[in-house]
Amino acid sequence: MYDYRLNQIELLSPVGNWNSLYAAVQNGCDAVYLGGKSFNARKSADNFTLDELKDVFAYAHIRGVEVYVTVNTLYKDSEVKGVLEFIENIYQYGVDGVILQDLGTAKLVKGNFPNLELHASTQMTIHNVEGAKYLEELGFSRAVMARELSIAEVKEIAKNTNLEIEAFVHGALCISYSGQCLMSSLIGGRSGNRGRCAQPCRLPYSLVDLENGEVVKKEHEKKYLLSPKDINTLEIIPELIEAGITSFKIEGRMKRPEYTALVTEKYRKYIDGYFEKRAYQVLTKDQEEIEQIFNRGGFIPGYYLGKDNLDLISHQRPKNWGVKVGEVLAYNQQTKECKIKLSKNLSEGDGIEVWVDGGKNTGMVLSDYQQISKDIISVEIRGKIKEGNPVYRTSQKELLERLQESYVLPDTIKKVEIFGQVSAKLGRPMEISLWDSAGHYVSAQSDFIPEEAQKRAISDDDFEEQLSKLGNTPYELESLELDIDDNLFIPISKINELRRDGVEKLDYQRSQQFIETPRNDRIKDETLSLESSKLGDKKDLAVYLKSLDYIEEVLELGVDRVYCDSRGLQIEKIIDKFKGYQSQLFVKLPQISRSAEMKRVKKEIEELEQSEVSGYLVPQLGVAELLTDSEKLLIADYPLNTFNSYTVKHWQEEGYQSLVLSPELNLQEIKEIAKYNNIDKELIVYGHLPMMITEYCPIGSVKNDFSFDKKCQGECSNRSYGLLDRKGMVAPIEADRSSCTTIIYNSQPLYLIDYLAEISLAGCQSYRLDFILEEKDEVLEIIKAYQAKLQGEDVDLSELSFRFKKKGYTTGHFYRGVE
Repeated sequence: MYDYRLNQIELLSPVGNWNSLYAAVQNGCDAVYLGGKSFNARKSADNFTLDELKDVFAYAHIRGVEVYVTVNTLYKDSEVKGVLEFIENIYQYGVDGVILQDLGTAKLVKGNFPNLELHASTQMTIHNVEGAKYLEELGFSRAVMARELSIAEVKEIAKNTNLEIEAFVHGALCISYSGQCLMSSLIGGRSGNRGRCAQPCRLPYSLVDLENGEVVKKEHEKKYLLSPKDINTLEIIPELIEAGITSFKIEGRMKRPEYTALVTEKYRKYIDGYFEKRAYQVLTKDQEEIEQIFNRGGFIPGYYLGKDNLDLISHQRPKNWGVKVGEVLAYNQQTKECKIKLSKNLSEGDGIEVWVDGGKNTGMVLSDYQQISKDIISVEIRGKIKEGNPVYRTSQKELLERLQESYVLPDTIKKVEIFGQVSAKLGRPMEISLWDSAGHYVSAQSDFIPEEAQKRAISDDDFEEQLSKLGNTPYELESLELDIDDNLFIPISKINELRRDGVEKLDYQRSQQFIETPRNDRIKDETLSLESSKLGDKKDLAVYLKSLDYIEEVLELGVDRVYCDSRGLQIEKIIDKFKGYQSQLFVKLPQISRSAEMKRVKKEIEELEQSEVSGYLVPQLGVAELLTDSEKLLIADYPLNTFNSYTVKHWQEEGYQSLVLSPELNLQEIKEIAKYNNIDKELIVYGHLPMMITEYCPIGSVKNDFSFDKKCQGECSNRSYGLLDRKGMVAPIEADRSSCTTIIYNSQPLYLIDYLAEISLAGCQSYRLDFILEEKDEVLEIIKAYQAKLQGEDVDLSELSFRFKKKGYTTGHFYRGVE
């Protein structure tokens, strides 16, 4: 039997329930990732209770499979202790690693359970070497890469850190950088950072010209402009292995067990094929089965080969397409008879769907149909069907039944080879020894003493037959050595009993095989203690300016801090404008800066370190790593997702002057955080919040009719565009021509001036206004209004508030929060 671990590449499969676990293990995974009922990013999966997890670890470990538990959401102060108690339990049960997003929680886990592996979730947005190094220094052993990286970028990270590199190789692709998406949260209050994403990216949108309000290209109106195809990397497995990826991760904890079974089976086959030095070629039949089980209009290799010519978006349909099997030859509206000309075979029990021109597609399971000829069938089906409509097979009975066999009866496919030796001597207890190729060895002794046979003596064949009966176990007996006296009487039941005792001991030893040190660590209560805040009453006003054309007018107003972008900044010229004012200048560094961009950022920081800027707004871990030795003032920005007091404590310990709290917190949660830690807390109280940042450009996609081989014409730099949703709201789009990244902003600005008096009592020290889309006069008016309100001046703001009510605004999460 092939030892999967010889190749040192881990195949990591998704598990949402028991059947998925059986499917993953039986089809050859090396590890699984799954969640408990709480504290994970797939709340809609079945998941496992705490008691069930104990059984999950035993089942997987006995079969040589490791288990990683997802604890990969952001946690509120009120939840952190519960999370640690959960981790304490699964640590004692034998979990092999925990996958985390929350930085404060991760530090607590490391402090309480130093031998437990910490894996950084893809929600931590690790997309450069520096971000990986930052986590390595915090004690993480593995990082899941951002899904936007190319093979070359992954290789660079693998080469320059000691972290294990985990990367998604198959399944759904988020259109936004994971961990940086607030779309579901801002639109519907269901946060992706809390495991409750409502997937608004899979809804229809229209691209509109903001200057005239018209839909761009009517033929693409109400298409699925943000719905990417799934990734499939079977063809490039050799390149991914050679790039240094050590864990191949399959997405799909919410998909059916048959999906888990098939995708695990195929990736196992081709990973093994690479290491067996076979000529590497992916069979068409294997790709067709992968496509049949789930696809969104075909597959892409993700961003691994770059994003040029990447046919990314499934704009016609966001769900499973199935496989095209033919077209409608004729349809009778009266009799509902539909004749279909087939390009692929169909069988009874297969599911089909006819794609119609507008309206709802219609589908059925084939049962009563007529085979007119070899490639034409007739079915009775209702719908707005006409000649030429494509027909897709959405499920294939034969394939599903084959896959179900791999998990309906667990341990029918993947067996662990074991070896045995039995000693049976007259007048001495029987003994059995069992061992496997991994070095696990056990022995058991029977309470029965063999006697001299009076009638039929036990034979070697009897022993071999009974000891080979391992059908309900994960084992398969490869060889058996017998040392048996002649003419012995031994009841068959005693041989079976001895076999069961040996197997039980082997089960236990194999269940403990990944536990290298005694697991007796417990939560240390002192690690949960927090220092009470002694910060005085302060109400600083900070502004972020996308445009610096009117910086002097803003400085005249006396704001405490100004944030500006680093790209294209003429630093000496801007610093000159600050002379004579008390305002501080902070440079906002990029939220996303992959390898090539990071080289530019390093040069910028070198120049800025020699300048008179006050400090930096730090939006990502890579930038935090670059600024480790900086003597400038540092502010941790909101993309770092500071959601609780323990993450606040981390940034205080890192020497930061201030931090910007997550915009997903409500007022009560903010008040709780403000009680602790002597570091300034800042709130965003005005502005169009970014809903997502993405490597994809919806403007270019629509303008080029989703033709991936057409060259970009730079349409984004000529006019302003937005995405119109089904409720009539328009989300402005900001496209960066130089990096070809896109930010999609909330359709309505955060506007909290009428609630500012109450918010300012929460205990924070700074209040921030973000100006991205506004004109100069509006910027100055809003700054003056917020200044007056913060200073307690009695001013009439009714006209300003009336204008905002008329055009629409949001109060964000201050009075609702996220679950």
